[in-house]
Amino acid sequence: MNHRPPLKNRSERPGNLVSIQPHDQTSHAYAKERNQSPQIGFGAYLTVAILVFLFIFFAGIYELIMETWVQLK
Repeated sequence: MNHRPPLKNRSERPGNLVSIQPHDQTSHAYAKERNQSPQIGFGAYLTVAILVFLFIFFAGIYELIMETWVQLK
């Protein structure tokens, strides 16, 4: 059987083509992500605006129908 030596980490390997520096992006690859609060998107605001508009619109139509009915009665 071929016994291989244990694997070395990147800093211990000879002949690294890319030097390991603090600003190296690979050093942050497994960093824990920051918890960000979920942001409400434009669609949520648009949905609320449309619902309010429809409520006011249908309430106005209802009032118009009721006033017309009372006058015709």
